[in-house]
Amino acid sequence: MATWEHKVATYQQGWKGFDYDKIGAELDRFGAEGWEVVGTLTPTIGTGHTVEVGVILKRPRG
Repeated sequence: MATWEHKVATYQQGWKGFDYDKIGAELDRFGAEGWEVVGTLTPTIGTGHTVEVGVILKRPRG
């Protein structure tokens, strides 16, 4: 049975929104290290405004 290690990468919204180029570059780096995205977290405040995104990743342990 496979076992997994997990991590959550978080990204903050800046004055002009999220830096999607930076997020994409970091996710490419994680992919090269064997990480796979399995989900996202988008907590909201007030009337649904999102100020942070969490990306859940996993890779085989070992």
